[in-house]
This record gives sequence, structure tokens and C-alpha cells, in this order.
Amino acid sequence: MAAVLIPLTDSISIPSLSRRDVHVWSCDLSGQGCDRAALASLLSPDEQQRAARFAFEKDRRRFILSHGWLRVILSRYVAEAPAQIQFETGMHGKPAVHRGSDGEPPIEFSLSHSGHYALVAVANGRAVGVDVEICRPDVDALKLAERFFAPLESERIAQAHGEEQARLFYRYWTGKEAYLKGRGVGLTLGLDRFELLFDDGLTGATVRSTESGSLDRDWSVQSLQIDQHVASAIAIEGGACCVQMFTAPPVFR
Repeated sequence: MAAVLIPLTDSISIPSLSRRDVHVWSCDLSGQGCDRAALASLLSPDEQQRAARFAFEKDRRRFILSHGWLRVILSRYVAEAPAQIQFETGMHGKPAVHRGSDGEPPIEFSLSHSGHYALVAVANGRAVGVDVEICRPDVDALKLAERFFAPLESERIAQAHGEEQARLFYRYWTGKEAYLKGRGVGLTLGLDRFELLFDDGLTGATVRSTESGSLDRDWSVQSLQIDQHVASAIAIEGGACCVQMFTAPPVFR
């Protein structure tokens, strides 16, 4: 794994984002509740329509908070006010900041949220994907792994027991989801068509095709530590990089 991980830091200042840097912002959405109206005002008409289509209030609230907060974070990296940022989508729906005509490398990002946690990864000229999942105590880790994962991954999970089995399942799950999001292919590439080869510390992983056996040398995966009972991971395109982690303060205080 060619990434150096700098632990989570409480900070509102942002160091420069070089081509070797990847910034990961962690946000507790439950602390953004009183900012909902302000964050909602930043959303585009399309985003407001998407929020309105949620059947449940809790889902609508999370969408508004996470996408409004995403705009605030991205505005620190691009010369745009949060409400003025324009997005475009790739073939399989991966969002990206609208590319200007100045020839500069695009700011790439990825957003994930689960429960009241949200993560945003930001990079300069390299694709990234993040995933965060609340770890459910009742998850049938082995059954899900055998159904969705590559055989070697499900075998490794079968060898673990109790809480360790569940932790290993979520480590694979978030890593695989982050990789799919980073590549922008969604579930068109099945979870069983590639496998993660974790290092001995079960933090960094390379990606190998289960069909050809070849390594995807363009990508690497890194597990992240956000909070207890929360699993998260980032997938990064390109060579050596430095992953810096930040916690986000309430945005309008």
C-alpha cells in the first residue's frame, strides 16, 4: 500500500492539496442539525428534488445535511461559493465537480454516509472513493460473504469467529464499496469479480481480478479508523500519496 495515513485531527484550516495528498473529512451529522436550513439553501434544484423524494424524514435529513456539507467542504478547494458549485456525472452516475476550461487538474471527491456519519474524500487530479458503514451487531457476516464476496474472501471470514468475523466482513465490504465508487462503475462490476489482498495489519490492500488473476496496479485500498462500531475505507488511484484526516466542525458557527 503506497499511502501514508495521518490520524484524524480537529481542524478547520486546510493545508494545500498537492497531487500527492488526499484529504478525508469526517462529519457527525447529528451535530449539524441546527444548520439544516442553511445547508438546504445551498443545494441545487435537482438536489432539492432528490431530497423531497425520500419517503422518510430521517433519510431526507441525512441527504440534505451530507450534500450541503459536501458543498461547504468543496468550496474550500475550488474558487466557488458552496451554492455555485456545479456537478456533472459519469457514465454510471459518479458525481464530479464540473470541469472548467483552464486546463488545471480537476478536484476529485467521493461522499459516503451511514447513520449520522458522513465522509468526504478530496484529491487533486486522482480519482478516489470512500465508504462508511455503521456496524450492525446482528449482521450475518458469513452468509453475506458467501453470497457476494470472492471465494478466498469468504473463506478468510469463515476462519474468523465472533466479533472478529464481523469486523473482517465490514473491512472487506467497505474496501470493496470504496473501490467501486472510486472507479465509478457501481455494481456493474460484481463484488465477487475482484478480491482485496490485505497486508498483515489488515489496513492496506491491493486489488486482484478473480477472473484473470491480475492485480489492478492503478488502485490501492486503505481501511480508516473513524469511531468504534463504524467501518470505513478509501480507494485511491495512482501512486504514493499521503492521506490526511480531518474532523469537520459545525459549518455555520
